Amino acid sequence: MERRINPITVFFPSSILSDVPGLPEKTFKVGQIARAASIFRVDKLVIYPDGSKWKQDARLIHSLLSYAETPQYLRRILFPISPQLRFAGLIPPLRTPHHPLGSSDVDYREGFVLESGARGSIIDIGLREPVRCRVPMPKGSRVTMRRDGNAWVPVPRDSVPLYWGYTVHVDERPLREILAERPSGALIATSRLGRPVSQMAGRISRAFAERRGISLIFGSPREGLHEILGREGASLDDLVDMTINIAPCQGTATIRTEEAIMITLALIDFMGGTTGSPERQEAPDKP
Repeated sequence: MERRINPITVFFPSSILSDVPGLPEKTFKVGQIARAASIFRVDKLVIYPDGSKWKQDARLIHSLLSYAETPQYLRRILFPISPQLRFAGLIPPLRTPHHPLGSSDVDYREGFVLESGARGSIIDIGLREPVRCRVPMPKGSRVTMRRDGNAWVPVPRDSVPLYWGYTVHVDERPLREILAERPSGALIATSRLGRPVSQMAGRISRAFAERRGISLIFGSPREGLHEILGREGASLDDLVDMTINIAPCQGTATIRTEEAIMITLALIDFMGGTTGSPERQEAPDKP
């Protein structure tokens, strides 16, 4: 499970939970997004504002996604008892490389700094006993550790060669402003009004071959991206590189956001994002 050369970012609205009634259903739905992101090695999840209660919804989604991404042995430390996490047990295990089972013999681990001083730090990394490190680090912080012989040393999270989970960010700006800033890489919107994804396979594959990042943008359960941006006085076609229809012959009246995310990531993976390594990719013929 190596880290992607081409990072993938997924943008979705805070209103994704508007079509489910209670906290158990909301928790399960967010858990499906966490699983999809982990299966296809998504680097970043961005929640953008949508709906009258967007701040409340965004906080809940952020909390659940962050909980799911955190290794099990750190959850009790980093997440105190909260009503938002009442049904967190419904979130399926991610089983990513930074979620080792028990005392698995691995070279990298996530940790929590229990104590820190001039002589170094004491970190909980999920083993039977906390480990000592000569590097002073902020007490109460989450850190990434690498095995160095019989010792453990802190390293930047993005230096880990394995897929090391996703980060979660709430962007409070309107979607129009977010997209106008041009996130790095290729911006791909999903819509029933877009071109069939099979017709865009060549362009998507070339983005991977050029080692460009990929940003995927999704609409809400009640409104597509054209409607959301229309309310903001903007045109989707002016802000993205391409708009794709992931299921032009869908047999259902609607596709739920968590389903659209899973389908799109699977298609993107097939079109060139499996390894992120140009040497191991074969671009499809141009449409």
